[in-house]
Amino acid sequence: MKAIKILTVLLVVLASCKNSNKETSATEMANSSKSSGPADVVQLTDVQMKNAGVVLAKPELREMHTVLKVNGVIDVPPENIVSISIPLGGYLKRSSLIPGTYVKKGSILAVMEDQQYIQLQQDYLTAKSRLEFLYT
Repeated sequence: MKAIKILTVLLVVLASCKNSNKETSATEMANSSKSSGPADVVQLTDVQMKNAGVVLAKPELREMHTVLKVNGVIDVPPENIVSISIPLGGYLKRSSLIPGTYVKKGSILAVMEDQQYIQLQQDYLTAKSRLEFLYT
């Protein structure tokens, strides 16, 4: 009778040891996957990849038989956006810039066209010639 009691106690202890090992290994796996990479990265186990039908391969060059039509917008961070305004009116004659183009100080951004610019140039040249005449 004592042997049956001892055997029963040993079986209960062994059974409880196995369950706690499985729980700790599952929590260890969950903790190790969380701490191994950034929070926004999802990692699948081999079993999950097999169930989802995920296949890994190297990139290869292939011909596509259909045309992909996609839309997109190029956006610039707010600290790199510059607004350009002109004190005079006019029409944009030419601009070779597209969003994201790098520009340097002194580079031509646009060519504007209007009668006010011609009048402004004439007034400047007249004033310059009068000034030269007065000093000579």
